[in-house]
Amino acid sequence: MGKNVSLNQFASEARRQILADLESSLEPSLGEFDNKQLADLLGKSMPQMGAFRYEPTLIIFEFIFPDAPQGATLFLVTLPAPERIVLLPVPAWVIQNVWEGEVLGSHAFESDANQMLAEFTGLLEPVANAALFGADGPMVKR
Repeated sequence: MGKNVSLNQFASEARRQILADLESSLEPSLGEFDNKQLADLLGKSMPQMGAFRYEPTLIIFEFIFPDAPQGATLFLVTLPAPERIVLLPVPAWVIQNVWEGEVLGSHAFESDANQMLAEFTGLLEPVANAALFGADGPMVKR
């Protein structure tokens, strides 16, 4: 994977590569995984892409191996991120009009705007940002 790609591009390319490896009955060429589980799964059914999630330093990919008698088996591949992943929450100054689906800015006094920007920037610090992962959603409380 080349330099200067976005996180979404990086994750998408990695996920496609891992799926291609699994479809060829090979070990994933990227990431860490349970070797014993993989040995039990390879050759039994064709894998399907599942969900993936971001953690501050990892991307966790899910692959589904369907098996009619036993149901489906979830296989995880954990890939270290090339740099820290930051969750960018929706800032408090963004207003969503639910009825029309528009997302708009808002008006504030300059002093309030500067305070909101400082609070938002503070959420990018490692400890504060890590606390946002796994939350109900990336929305800053008003």
